[in-house]
Amino acid sequence: MAESCNYHSSRDAGWLCQPCDRHYCADCIPGSPANYPTGRAECPLCHKPLTDIAASNSARPFWQMGLFFFRYALQPGPLTVIGLATGASLLISGLGLVSLLLLLAAVALLTRYNLLVIEHLAHGKLLAPAFGEALDGRSAPMFLKVIAMAMIAGFGGYQMMRLFGEGGIQLYSIALSLLAPAAMIVLALEGRLRSAVNPLKLLHFTVIIGWPYLLLWLATTAVSAAPQYLMLLVAEKLPAWAIVPVIAASTSYFYIVTSAMMGYICLGKQQPLGISPSREGDEDYLEDDEFDRARALAETQILMREGEHGAARRVLVDALRRFANDAALNERYYRLLLATRDQKALRELAPHLLEKLIGLNHAHRAAELYLATEPLPAIDKSSLRHGLAEALYQHRKFGPAAKLLHNLHKDDSHYRHLDRAYLLLAKIYLDGFNREDLTKQLLLFLRQKFPDSEVQSEVRTLAKVLQAGQPA
Repeated sequence: MAESCNYHSSRDAGWLCQPCDRHYCADCIPGSPANYPTGRAECPLCHKPLTDIAASNSARPFWQMGLFFFRYALQPGPLTVIGLATGASLLISGLGLVSLLLLLAAVALLTRYNLLVIEHLAHGKLLAPAFGEALDGRSAPMFLKVIAMAMIAGFGGYQMMRLFGEGGIQLYSIALSLLAPAAMIVLALEGRLRSAVNPLKLLHFTVIIGWPYLLLWLATTAVSAAPQYLMLLVAEKLPAWAIVPVIAASTSYFYIVTSAMMGYICLGKQQPLGISPSREGDEDYLEDDEFDRARALAETQILMREGEHGAARRVLVDALRRFANDAALNERYYRLLLATRDQKALRELAPHLLEKLIGLNHAHRAAELYLATEPLPAIDKSSLRHGLAEALYQHRKFGPAAKLLHNLHKDDSHYRHLDRAYLLLAKIYLDGFNREDLTKQLLLFLRQKFPDSEVQSEVRTLAKVLQAGQPA
């Protein structure tokens, strides 16, 4: 079962901090490792490098991936390899030296590519490697190591036969068959012959994988036998010249399928196997300013959840010095003041923060924060009282909205939007309290004090509503 983020329970974890024993998702650790000075993502709590578990944590169980393996071998890279193997089989004629060399080269290239498939999937790269990646000059050395593995296995079988007779060789053959996938995986991941033929190393690998390794062995055994059964079905229906190419194509295809199975089995066990995950592409990379902003928001949320309010405040103050007009940072700072119940700071800063949010077109957030403050902050600025009242009215919070606008003409008779503020108050009285008397008084006040105002059309409309006895 996938590990969830410690701070976003609905998100799968993508990072692990072992010292803190905390799992983080992409929201907690924004950007990509390239955004961090060390080139590795850092824990927001201890600032030590994180372990990338995104691929292993999101990997589906091996037994649910059957179709994936067969589709995997139909990607451009595998199809190119299959095509070259098929083409090489057409060029082979007789047992001449050139044909033999061509055959060895094709087998070496196919072997190298399949080891690359194992390596890519084990590191979390779900796209098949391009054909060009197999042309890295390691085809011959890796092929020779595979041959050496076969020779060492044969020598071991000879010794078992000599020492224990037929019963010993049978047990050895069973053990060899069971450990063969593990040997290929270890060779692909480490590239060392000594590791690939070390029984203790192979047994350790199977123990780490656990019982799914038995499924891997059964699956690879069945898929490896598929070309033989395929030829039994179609051999008599094919012309003689097509038999070898069909054998080459089917063998190459199913070889890649089994390699995909061997690579994928490692994906969920990257950490215990010591495999460094690879992230495909760098689509998560953020520009410096956007990264710093996102990181500040993520860190402060985590620090607040951990009760580290002082550290969260320092991070927010530093971020607001650079991004003073960022709505999310201002809101997070207000929520931090609420969480710490810093009444002194709320008295001094709440009006400023609320005005900032309204100015940034986040009036609904300002209204929510205003109502969450106990006691309600004292608002002296007329434009802020008006803006908050408008947002509260939209949220049908009529009582607090009316209090903000009550006696505004006495507190600030020169407020340039007093006409609109009192039209809003008239709507609040009518819609929120069904006080037609107070609504009529305000409409009369607006007619007398602001006869040329743009709100007069709305005043007349509201008056008609009152006359008709209809609710606004």
